[in-house]
Amino acid sequence: MTPVTLPDPLKAVLDSRAFAHLTTLDPDGAPQSSAMWIMRDGERIVFNTAEGRRKWRNLKNDARVSISISKQDEPYQNWSIQGKVVDMRTSDGVEVIDALARKYIDGADKYPWLTPGMVRVTIVVEPTRVAGNS
Repeated sequence: MTPVTLPDPLKAVLDSRAFAHLTTLDPDGAPQSSAMWIMRDGERIVFNTAEGRRKWRNLKNDARVSISISKQDEPYQNWSIQGKVVDMRTSDGVEVIDALARKYIDGADKYPWLTPGMVRVTIVVEPTRVAGNS
């Protein structure tokens, strides 16, 4: 599918502290959803997880995702995004989770739950379909 441009009202929600819900597909095709911290890099959506987690395993097998997000103060203004993972990397995993922690946790400078040996993975999604109401 062809990448799409994100509408400005959706960009505003993605740039806010709103939690997103990410859905990946288990090997048997069953959906698996997780609440996520999320941010944007231009027209792409960025999130982070730890290597070995279920969503990471699912995305290694099937790069398709669905993301839903609503405005915090107006939950009936919601968006649904379908897309495909175009990058999974560990090179900036800690930096990205630290940036997300600064966005979502008042006063945080770093992700407080990083443990020794934890490998953080940055995941980049290219949206292919957007639906919502602003």
